[in-house]
Amino acid sequence: MTTLERKKISSVSPLPELSMAERLKVVRQARGLTQQQMADLLEISRPTVAQLEGGRHQPSTEVLETIVSELGISRNWLWFGGGPMDDTSTKGGEVVVFGKFADEEFIDCPFITVPVRAGFVELVATEGDYGQYETMRIYNPSPELRKPGTLVFEINGDSMEPQLRAGMLVAVTPVPMADIKYTVSGVYVATFGNQLTIKRIKDNDLLTKRQLVLHSDNPRAGMLTVAAEDIRGLWKVVDIIRGRVE
Repeated sequence: MTTLERKKISSVSPLPELSMAERLKVVRQARGLTQQQMADLLEISRPTVAQLEGGRHQPSTEVLETIVSELGISRNWLWFGGGPMDDTSTKGGEVVVFGKFADEEFIDCPFITVPVRAGFVELVATEGDYGQYETMRIYNPSPELRKPGTLVFEINGDSMEPQLRAGMLVAVTPVPMADIKYTVSGVYVATFGNQLTIKRIKDNDLLTKRQLVLHSDNPRAGMLTVAAEDIRGLWKVVDIIRGRVE
């Protein structure tokens, strides 16, 4: 950050390409906060703020969303480094993008965080739309992610470690209900009854036994067996769009 600190930082102009850790420090300094004041705002310890700014820890979704809401920071800039730092647009308004993202293609997908999962399961059961949810922007999406119905899910728990860790964000595409019985191996978001889980399908027994076995990658987490008639929806995990490399 030595080079950056020598530059005049403007919150309404394109900033140099910054890492997540650098963006967190820029936010704090731009708002005139000490590390302790930032810690009090985020309800974490001052050493944790120092570790986040030093790139030694990855911020949680809760930390990032608190910064967005309490300090008026653009979610697009904080998460991805695109656009101006200050949030000057209303929800659903136009997003102005500068720098390396200016000419990139993107899609905006409904963002299903851990706190809204219960409501999402109910919405799936009633075949409602997802317009009520905030969106997450994905730059340069793969052809598979361009399909209608792509969503972004936040990972919680440790059942899919080491590949998927708590706090990661994954992009998923829907599997038509009529095709679920033909689903091949892979990692999927599944809703059944009033539950939602992210598990791996190894063998599909829906045609022979009318049940689907969902496996955890973490051997301590076990597996789930779901009856065919209880399945409400299935989405294939296609990409990790945010997550720390361990």
